[in-house]
Amino acid sequence: MSEVIQLTAAIEQRTARGSEARAALIRTDSIYIVYTTIDDTLAAVRVGAELGKAMSVPLTLIHFRTVPYVLSVDAPTGLSPVETDGFMKRLHEEGIDVRVRVYLCRDERRVVSFGFKPHCLIVIGGRHGWRQTVAERWRQRLEAAGHFVLFVDVSDASMQDGSSPNMAAVAADRLKELFHA
Repeated sequence: MSEVIQLTAAIEQRTARGSEARAALIRTDSIYIVYTTIDDTLAAVRVGAELGKAMSVPLTLIHFRTVPYVLSVDAPTGLSPVETDGFMKRLHEEGIDVRVRVYLCRDERRVVSFGFKPHCLIVIGGRHGWRQTVAERWRQRLEAAGHFVLFVDVSDASMQDGSSPNMAAVAADRLKELFHA
């Protein structure tokens, strides 16, 4: 004779504990910004800087730079846009201190796991469109990898003039809700 053991209650408890643990795991030791375009990234850096001040954590700007197969990955031509003097000067003029990391790769989708620790807080600047944009694909890819992504929609009129207090306040409120809930 065989014995029937009910595991549904144990499985439900284990699933509930696992989902609570996943919801609470957001790494807040640094705020990461992913490079998309110069203007969109500057908007994301402004929002990230406001969050960084509120949380007392540093900013890290990451650019996954793809290198064509005809060139050597060790010695690509030119500079990343985030390494140029003009870009760094704009950040310095706004009083934003940011660490910059450039990853040279053949396929940016394959190196995402090398750029971030698990469950990072990442800010991406971009636009929403009727077709999925590059920034939206980044957001989707990073969220699927388990990161918490704040998408800064730069098509908003207030972002065009360089001011971002509304976006930073919205992002800060969203984070407070997550941490206090």
